[in-house]
Amino acid sequence: MDDARGHNHWHDRAASAPIALGHPGGRRAAAAAAGAGLLALSWLLLEDRRDVVPGWEADAFEAVNGLPDSLRWPLWGPMQFGNFWMCAAGAVGVYAATRRVRPALATAAAVVLAWGAAKGVKSLVERGRPADLLDGVEVRESGIHGQGYVSGHAAVAFALASVVTPLLPRGWRWAPFTVATVVALTRVYYGAHLPLDVLGGAGLGVACGVVASSAGRAITSPRA
Repeated sequence: MDDARGHNHWHDRAASAPIALGHPGGRRAAAAAAGAGLLALSWLLLEDRRDVVPGWEADAFEAVNGLPDSLRWPLWGPMQFGNFWMCAAGAVGVYAATRRVRPALATAAAVVLAWGAAKGVKSLVERGRPADLLDGVEVRESGIHGQGYVSGHAAVAFALASVVTPLLPRGWRWAPFTVATVVALTRVYYGAHLPLDVLGGAGLGVACGVVASSAGRAITSPRA
Protein backbone atom coordinates (compact mmCIF):
# COMPACT_ATOMS: atom_id res chain seq x y z
CA MET A 1 0.00 0.00 0.00
CA ASP A 2 2.78 2.41 0.93
CA ASP A 3 4.57 1.63 -2.34
CA ALA A 4 1.37 2.23 -4.29
CA ARG A 5 0.76 5.54 -2.53
CA GLY A 6 4.37 6.56 -3.13
CA HIS A 7 4.16 5.68 -6.82
CA ASN A 8 0.91 7.62 -7.24
CA HIS A 9 2.39 10.61 -5.40
CA TRP A 10 5.45 10.60 -7.69
CA HIS A 11 3.24 10.27 -10.77
CA ASP A 12 1.05 13.21 -9.68
CA ARG A 13 4.11 15.39 -9.11
CA ALA A 14 5.60 14.45 -12.46
CA ALA A 15 2.34 15.19 -14.27
CA SER A 16 1.99 18.60 -12.65
CA ALA A 17 5.64 19.63 -13.01
CA PRO A 18 6.43 22.27 -15.64
CA ILE A 19 8.30 21.16 -18.74
CA ALA A 20 11.97 22.08 -18.48
CA LEU A 21 13.55 23.97 -21.35
CA GLY A 22 16.06 21.15 -21.77
CA HIS A 23 13.22 18.78 -22.58
CA PRO A 24 12.23 18.56 -26.29
CA GLY A 25 8.73 19.79 -25.44
CA GLY A 26 10.20 22.73 -23.56
CA ARG A 27 12.49 23.61 -26.44
CA ARG A 28 9.57 23.49 -28.88
CA ALA A 29 7.48 25.73 -26.65
CA ALA A 30 10.33 28.21 -26.27
CA ALA A 31 10.95 28.26 -30.03
CA ALA A 32 7.25 28.77 -30.79
CA ALA A 33 7.08 31.61 -28.25
CA ALA A 34 10.20 33.22 -29.73
CA GLY A 35 8.79 33.02 -33.25
CA ALA A 36 5.43 34.45 -32.22
CA GLY A 37 7.18 37.19 -30.27
CA LEU A 38 9.33 38.14 -33.26
CA LEU A 39 6.26 38.33 -35.48
CA ALA A 40 4.40 40.43 -32.92
CA LEU A 41 7.35 42.79 -32.42
CA SER A 42 7.76 43.43 -36.13
CA TRP A 43 4.02 44.00 -36.50
CA LEU A 44 3.98 46.47 -33.62
CA LEU A 45 6.95 48.36 -35.07
CA LEU A 46 4.84 49.13 -38.13
CA GLU A 47 2.75 51.34 -35.81
CA ASP A 48 -0.24 51.30 -38.17
CA ARG A 49 1.77 53.36 -40.66
CA ARG A 50 1.88 50.88 -43.49
CA ASP A 51 2.76 53.52 -46.08
CA VAL A 52 5.68 55.04 -44.18
CA VAL A 53 9.12 53.47 -43.71
CA PRO A 54 10.87 54.48 -40.45
CA GLY A 55 14.27 56.09 -40.91
CA TRP A 56 16.15 53.25 -39.23
CA GLU A 57 14.44 50.68 -41.45
CA ALA A 58 15.17 52.69 -44.59
CA ASP A 59 18.83 52.91 -43.60
CA ALA A 60 19.02 49.16 -42.96
CA PHE A 61 17.34 48.47 -46.28
CA GLU A 62 19.71 50.72 -48.20
CA ALA A 63 22.75 49.11 -46.55
CA VAL A 64 21.73 45.65 -47.84
CA ASN A 65 20.04 46.64 -51.09
CA GLY A 66 23.04 48.80 -51.99
CA LEU A 67 25.54 45.95 -51.87
CA PRO A 68 27.47 45.32 -55.13
CA ASP A 69 25.50 43.98 -58.07
CA SER A 70 28.14 41.26 -58.47
CA LEU A 71 26.44 39.39 -55.59
CA ARG A 72 23.24 38.95 -57.55
CA TRP A 73 23.93 35.53 -59.04
CA PRO A 74 25.87 34.01 -56.11
CA LEU A 75 22.90 34.83 -53.86
CA TRP A 76 20.26 33.58 -56.28
CA GLY A 77 20.86 29.91 -55.42
CA PRO A 78 20.49 30.21 -51.63
CA MET A 79 17.37 32.34 -52.13
CA GLN A 80 15.58 29.34 -53.65
CA PHE A 81 15.38 27.71 -50.21
CA GLY A 82 12.52 30.12 -49.56
CA ASN A 83 10.43 28.99 -52.53
CA PHE A 84 7.15 27.12 -52.16
CA TRP A 85 8.50 24.14 -54.12
CA MET A 86 10.66 23.36 -51.07
CA CYS A 87 7.58 21.59 -49.69
CA ALA A 88 8.44 18.77 -52.11
CA ALA A 89 12.22 19.13 -52.36
CA GLY A 90 12.64 19.51 -48.61
CA ALA A 91 10.45 16.52 -47.84
CA VAL A 92 12.34 14.34 -50.31
CA GLY A 93 15.66 15.46 -48.88
CA VAL A 94 14.62 14.78 -45.30
CA TYR A 95 13.27 11.35 -46.18
CA ALA A 96 16.45 10.48 -48.09
CA ALA A 97 18.56 11.47 -45.09
CA THR A 98 16.44 9.89 -42.33
CA ARG A 99 14.42 7.13 -44.06
CA ARG A 100 11.51 8.24 -41.89
CA VAL A 101 8.11 9.35 -43.13
CA ARG A 102 6.99 11.61 -40.30
CA PRO A 103 9.90 14.09 -40.51
CA ALA A 104 9.39 14.28 -44.27
CA LEU A 105 5.67 14.98 -43.86
CA ALA A 106 6.43 17.56 -41.17
CA THR A 107 8.82 19.30 -43.56
CA ALA A 108 6.21 19.54 -46.30
CA ALA A 109 3.56 20.64 -43.82
CA ALA A 110 5.83 23.35 -42.39
CA VAL A 111 6.37 24.88 -45.84
CA VAL A 112 2.68 24.80 -46.77
CA LEU A 113 1.68 26.23 -43.38
CA ALA A 114 4.29 29.01 -43.50
CA TRP A 115 3.46 29.97 -47.09
CA GLY A 116 -0.28 30.03 -46.42
CA ALA A 117 0.10 31.93 -43.15
CA ALA A 118 2.32 34.51 -44.87
CA LYS A 119 -0.38 35.04 -47.51
CA GLY A 120 -2.91 35.57 -44.74
CA VAL A 121 -0.76 38.14 -42.94
CA LYS A 122 -0.12 39.97 -46.21
CA SER A 123 -3.85 40.39 -46.76
CA LEU A 124 -4.32 41.70 -43.23
CA VAL A 125 -1.45 44.18 -43.12
CA GLU A 126 -1.36 45.35 -46.76
CA ARG A 127 2.08 46.92 -46.70
CA GLY A 128 3.63 47.77 -50.05
CA ARG A 129 6.90 46.59 -51.53
CA PRO A 130 10.10 48.65 -51.15
CA ALA A 131 9.73 50.28 -54.57
CA ASP A 132 6.23 51.41 -53.57
CA LEU A 133 7.50 53.15 -50.43
CA LEU A 134 11.07 54.27 -51.14
CA ASP A 135 12.96 56.02 -53.91
CA GLY A 136 16.08 54.64 -55.53
CA VAL A 137 15.35 50.97 -54.84
CA GLU A 138 17.53 48.52 -56.75
CA VAL A 139 15.06 45.86 -57.92
CA ARG A 140 16.98 42.79 -59.06
CA GLU A 141 14.05 40.43 -59.63
CA SER A 142 11.22 40.58 -62.13
CA GLY A 143 7.64 39.72 -61.30
CA ILE A 144 7.58 41.24 -57.81
CA HIS A 145 3.97 42.07 -56.99
CA GLY A 146 1.48 41.96 -54.15
CA GLN A 147 2.04 43.01 -50.57
CA GLY A 148 5.38 43.10 -48.76
CA TYR A 149 4.70 42.19 -45.13
CA VAL A 150 5.50 39.43 -44.36
CA SER A 151 8.12 37.80 -46.58
CA GLY A 152 6.91 34.38 -47.73
CA HIS A 153 10.48 33.37 -48.62
CA ALA A 154 11.71 34.16 -45.12
CA ALA A 155 8.74 32.33 -43.58
CA VAL A 156 9.39 29.19 -45.62
CA ALA A 157 13.15 29.23 -44.98
CA PHE A 158 12.78 29.60 -41.21
CA ALA A 159 10.00 27.01 -41.08
CA LEU A 160 12.32 24.56 -42.84
CA ALA A 161 15.15 25.43 -40.46
CA SER A 162 12.93 24.80 -37.44
CA VAL A 163 12.00 21.33 -38.69
CA VAL A 164 15.41 20.25 -39.97
CA THR A 165 17.71 21.54 -37.22
CA PRO A 166 16.75 18.98 -34.53
CA LEU A 167 17.27 16.16 -37.03
CA LEU A 168 20.91 17.04 -37.65
CA PRO A 169 24.00 16.01 -35.67
CA ARG A 170 24.93 18.66 -33.14
CA GLY A 171 27.90 19.86 -35.16
CA TRP A 172 25.65 20.83 -38.08
CA ARG A 173 22.74 22.46 -36.27
CA TRP A 174 24.04 25.95 -37.03
CA ALA A 175 23.59 25.46 -40.77
CA PRO A 176 19.78 25.60 -41.36
CA PHE A 177 19.24 28.90 -39.56
CA THR A 178 22.33 30.36 -41.20
CA VAL A 179 20.89 29.52 -44.61
CA ALA A 180 17.49 30.89 -43.57
CA THR A 181 19.12 34.17 -42.52
CA VAL A 182 20.85 34.40 -45.89
CA VAL A 183 17.50 33.84 -47.62
CA ALA A 184 15.96 36.70 -45.62
CA LEU A 185 18.85 39.03 -46.48
CA THR A 186 18.66 38.15 -50.18
CA ARG A 187 15.04 39.28 -50.27
CA VAL A 188 16.17 42.70 -49.06
CA TYR A 189 19.14 42.70 -51.43
CA TYR A 190 16.89 41.84 -54.40
CA GLY A 191 14.56 44.71 -53.51
CA ALA A 192 11.60 42.48 -52.78
CA HIS A 193 11.18 43.22 -49.06
CA LEU A 194 11.95 45.67 -46.30
CA PRO A 195 13.73 44.56 -43.10
CA LEU A 196 10.52 44.36 -41.03
CA ASP A 197 9.00 42.16 -43.74
CA VAL A 198 11.73 39.54 -43.40
CA LEU A 199 11.86 39.89 -39.61
CA GLY A 200 8.15 39.13 -39.37
CA GLY A 201 8.52 36.32 -41.89
CA ALA A 202 11.28 34.74 -39.83
CA GLY A 203 9.15 34.78 -36.69
CA LEU A 204 6.14 33.39 -38.52
CA GLY A 205 8.26 30.65 -40.08
CA VAL A 206 9.72 29.50 -36.77
CA ALA A 207 6.25 29.28 -35.23
CA CYS A 208 4.88 27.36 -38.23
CA GLY A 209 7.85 24.98 -38.24
CA VAL A 210 7.40 24.16 -34.58
CA VAL A 211 3.66 23.60 -35.04
CA ALA A 212 4.24 21.26 -37.99
CA SER A 213 6.95 19.30 -36.19
CA SER A 214 4.93 18.97 -33.01
CA ALA A 215 1.85 17.85 -34.94
CA GLY A 216 3.84 15.11 -36.64
CA ARG A 217 5.82 14.22 -33.50
CA ALA A 218 8.81 14.40 -35.82
CA ILE A 219 11.42 16.16 -33.71
CA THR A 220 13.95 13.63 -32.46
CA SER A 221 17.58 14.26 -31.74
CA PRO A 222 19.93 11.73 -33.40
CA ARG A 223 22.94 10.50 -31.50
CA ALA A 224 25.88 12.82 -32.10
